[in-house]
Amino acid sequence: MNAPLPVVHVSRKGEERLRSGHLWVFGDDLRELPPALAPGQWVRVASRAEEPLGTGTLNLESRIALRLVSRREVVPGKPFFLERFSDAWTRRVEAGLGGENALRLVYSEGDFLPGLVVDRFGGILGLQILTAGMEIARAEIVDALSETFPSRLLYERSEGGARKREGLADRKGTVAGGGDPREEIGIDGLRFLVDVESGPKTGFFLDQRENRRIVRGLSRGKRVLDGFCSTGGFGVFALAGGAGNVLAVDASDAAVSAARDNAARNGFSNRWEGRSADLFADLRDMASSGRLFDLVVLDPPSFAKSREGREGAIRGYRDINRLGLSVLAPGGILATSSCTQLVDVAKWIEALRAAASEARADLELVAVGGQPPDHPVLLGVPETGYLKFAVYRKRSP
Repeated sequence: MNAPLPVVHVSRKGEERLRSGHLWVFGDDLRELPPALAPGQWVRVASRAEEPLGTGTLNLESRIALRLVSRREVVPGKPFFLERFSDAWTRRVEAGLGGENALRLVYSEGDFLPGLVVDRFGGILGLQILTAGMEIARAEIVDALSETFPSRLLYERSEGGARKREGLADRKGTVAGGGDPREEIGIDGLRFLVDVESGPKTGFFLDQRENRRIVRGLSRGKRVLDGFCSTGGFGVFALAGGAGNVLAVDASDAAVSAARDNAARNGFSNRWEGRSADLFADLRDMASSGRLFDLVVLDPPSFAKSREGREGAIRGYRDINRLGLSVLAPGGILATSSCTQLVDVAKWIEALRAAASEARADLELVAVGGQPPDHPVLLGVPETGYLKFAVYRKRSP
């Protein structure tokens, strides 16, 4: 990958977008394309006046045709990735995460590596490559990862809609090392079993780290509903905070089983209950039967993967929060979240306001959360700040 990089020019609109701090250029804003460029080709980016704008990856099969990786001219070899990984690690150490044995080491655009995600779970690294540009550099990425972050197992979970939109087939399996794909991790004194082979995403959701702490601090003595429980993160933190009991609900049998194991791993089996169910329907049934909770946690999966699904996602947030409020006791706490990148904070809050109105509930803001520092948010790239989290008290005026 040492040959000179081809040059791609961008329109005035594309140039303004890059100079504003964003890293993406759409296909309509590309000019003077060299012929026969393979999907994922690394290119030098220039303005119409030949001013250098940096280095990016090009994929004309994707709606996001150009993704900037640097505002300098760089070469996509092992030295580049070594430098980028070292920089990412330094910033995580400065953020106080250097001693964590479970954290996100590389976060896509947030670390100027669009489409590359790397998570550490003790001695295991979970790898996701989601764009054609990173796919082309896969060998160099793996070499640099192995040198920067030695592990007993490097496991790849490059799957899902993002790869499909880039024209890439899924890839899953061991990349380097070996052994059990499961490992116990410690987060804030609590233990969780991570399975990088069959767990969610790369094995475990690390982005709710700080929000789980908020829930922990509000849980003492409460009846808690852990909605969309996944592997039980919020429920276990609530129990550690002194919750009287937790009901964990998820549509996935495997998720409920993993949550049960994690509750037991921390000695909370006697206060934990779980079931596999569609949460929308389950909440309606619980409301009809009069079952109430003092703390309702809602952490749904993304409700939209494309712009066409955005309005449906907004309706989904309105409906699930209205249903959550229907089983929340007066004076109770709603801790609610959204990881849908395509629904911004304003639209999400609008959905929450509609939900409260329909539920005839007066809500008082208690706390606002978001992403931890290992999921860095770039001011110029609002899409990097996908996670929204807020806590409200149900007032009884």
